[in-house]
Amino acid sequence: MNTILAVAPNFPSPSTSADGQSNYLSKVVQQWGGQKDIQVEIVALRIGDQQAEESGPGWRVQRISPKTDLSDIFSLYLPEHLSIETDTLAKAALHRAESLGTSVPVWCHGYETGPTIRALSQRGHHVVAVPHYLVGVETLHDLALGDDHIRRNAFDSPWATAIGRLTPSAARPMAVRWASRIGPWAQHGPWPTAIQTQFAKLNMERQMVANASFLMTVGRSFESEMNRTYPCTVGRSGHVFAGAPESLPKPKWPWPIGGDALKIAMVGRPTGQKGWDYAARAMGSLSTADAKRVELVLIGGLGHGNGPYSSYSQIVADEFANLRPHKVANIGAISHTETLAHLHAADLLLFPSVFEPFGLVLLEAMKAKCVVLASDAAGPSDIVKAPWGVTVPFGVPEHRTKKLTEGLHSFLTMDRAGLSKLQGLAEQASCAFTWSHCAKAHFNALFPG
Repeated sequence: MNTILAVAPNFPSPSTSADGQSNYLSKVVQQWGGQKDIQVEIVALRIGDQQAEESGPGWRVQRISPKTDLSDIFSLYLPEHLSIETDTLAKAALHRAESLGTSVPVWCHGYETGPTIRALSQRGHHVVAVPHYLVGVETLHDLALGDDHIRRNAFDSPWATAIGRLTPSAARPMAVRWASRIGPWAQHGPWPTAIQTQFAKLNMERQMVANASFLMTVGRSFESEMNRTYPCTVGRSGHVFAGAPESLPKPKWPWPIGGDALKIAMVGRPTGQKGWDYAARAMGSLSTADAKRVELVLIGGLGHGNGPYSSYSQIVADEFANLRPHKVANIGAISHTETLAHLHAADLLLFPSVFEPFGLVLLEAMKAKCVVLASDAAGPSDIVKAPWGVTVPFGVPEHRTKKLTEGLHSFLTMDRAGLSKLQGLAEQASCAFTWSHCAKAHFNALFPG
């Protein structure tokens, strides 16, 4: 029997998992669960009303009660919770690892498991880290808030803006590396809470990249991005792509399905990473004739919830709500099944991430016969291909809105027959990505040789 200890900040029931990181973990675990010789023991935090213990074929999860109840996953990232609860997770993982023995490899998801990775690596475990996101890259983009008025207006981050303006763009990567090195001390410095929290997150990430036996990234370009941001990972990293869904639920849409409207879906957590501020501006830049042909569905909780990005989320939600004459439905955070149903009804996925390791929803949209308009961030650059997909350059912030507007116009001018042909090509492209291949690559990293 091959036993694997998995550690993640959140492992919801597979039937209720909604965010990309949890879906990724769940899908791979279910692939392993179909094999008789693999058992996955999972340690995660208990979020909301999740059960303390749960099991399925080949897996069992123990959810640890946090020091303070976390009503949702966004609550974990509040400054008063993050460091305390990631330490809670690390202590529980260490206890479980001691009962399993050092021969059992550990599979850690997310920078939030940095303290866990450090402790278990020091005790002789083979630890594979799976970065789904890099705080270092996030910090680089935070430092760029002052470079562009659209970002400044969408964010209430005067300190990040001021620091970014004082830091030349060429010096920012080195500044981020040094910030991660001094994180253990700087997170307790006399700074505003937001800066203390960023140092704490960088410290967790530093523990991950410095101590993991191997880092399995979720995409080829993201691996390169990680290697550039943290040169210490070179030679200890690899990448694998996620899988597309095998089946889809029946289509669902807020308006009658059919007609000439271009049905556009946007899916994602309402954070600055996703670049929805640029999408709102691009939608508002469409001509009246184009805007009347748009039906836009926003999925993921924009304008709702708490956490560090709640202000950004509300500002952008208001921008979308004020769009005229577009049809806009902000349907909030819904189940993964419902998300897939809306993608199945949509014509186009709009995915304007400022930075993006992968973007699982890209494969889900492709399987659902959606054409894709995305930024040229790491994940979309790997996955989205012409003619069914368009990536627009996001390197110059001042040009992002214009490029997205041009991309939207190019799809709006297509006739239905041409669009349908491209949608079929998108579905064909999704077939190259399977969860079985993804699971095998992770297993090989956990049991090398």
